[in-house]
Amino acid sequence: MLGRRPLLAGLLLPVAERDPACGPVERAHPMAWRNPRFGLGMTYPSSFRLDPDSIPASGDTTRFATADGQATAVVTAFRNGLRQSLPDLFAEARRDVTENSGGVITYQQSRENWFVLSGYMAGRIFYRRSLLTAGAAVIGTLWIEFPRGMRPCFEPAVAMMSLSFRETGP
Repeated sequence: MLGRRPLLAGLLLPVAERDPACGPVERAHPMAWRNPRFGLGMTYPSSFRLDPDSIPASGDTTRFATADGQATAVVTAFRNGLRQSLPDLFAEARRDVTENSGGVITYQQSRENWFVLSGYMAGRIFYRRSLLTAGAAVIGTLWIEFPRGMRPCFEPAVAMMSLSFRETGP
């Protein structure tokens, strides 16, 4: 939770109702992204651009950013060679945010094969969704961050990407 409200609360508002501080309202339309090597996919708003130069030959990372660079989203995927459980990954992610990066977690949620962490780090809001796929053989993570003051502007994008980030199969 950021404040006392879940990050994704009330995000199904029409784009036109966004905060005027966000600048001109862009009629962003959904775009599809898929990583066939790791069997992951996501829908992202057209206000984010996929950076083709961010994708290494291994195909394990993809970076998206707004034109002004205020918001970024990074998807990573790799084989779960250590066969880590979701509770182990969740604990490791929490330690990484709080102990290694000095962040504050304000919302966390965990289910059978995924977890979410969000909060503040270095003056920015972060949102992390990680999931185990392919029978726990693959770890996929979506990391989104943007300036704290831009929360109303990017909540719809976070909702779109987070709720659609999932296993798609090979």
